[in-house]
Amino acid sequence: MSSVVETFRDILLLRRGPQDLPYSTQLLVTVAALSIAAQLPVAWIREISVGMVLVGSALALAFSLGLLRLLLTLRDKGSRFVQTATAFVGCDVAFKVMGIPVALLFGTPPQTAEQMTGAQMLAGLIALPLLIWKVMVDAHVFRHSLDISFGGGISVALMWILAAVALASLSGAPA
Repeated sequence: MSSVVETFRDILLLRRGPQDLPYSTQLLVTVAALSIAAQLPVAWIREISVGMVLVGSALALAFSLGLLRLLLTLRDKGSRFVQTATAFVGCDVAFKVMGIPVALLFGTPPQTAEQMTGAQMLAGLIALPLLIWKVMVDAHVFRHSLDISFGGGISVALMWILAAVALASLSGAPA
């Protein structure tokens, strides 16, 4: 198991790609469950219904995996789905966990920009490097799995994040 954790670490550091993970549907299911569970602390912090967050997170995960399957199939890389999905979701879990302290600092989102506190502004500044790092990691995973340039991976990653935020706002899951 430690070698899998090391591989995730190396993917997060852009040293290895999704192809370095084992082809394991059990590992994919495990990281998918962790992805949904990682939303619970943010739901508690923001005082959002746990049931709503679980359903929203499951729907967002299903949508992401379906879209990933579609992208890989369109590029004739469908056989890479399990490893790519494992890398994508596993790295996302890491970013969700790293985002928990930021969510604690931010607290419940204000209704208007004028209500934003200094701590919330600081949390936003802290979150920015995490977001940039996430874009880089997602681009790295897309580059390897879709056989595209890093710039193409960044484009896909940015569109992916915009779609995820839009879906989260519709489903009630924390973004």
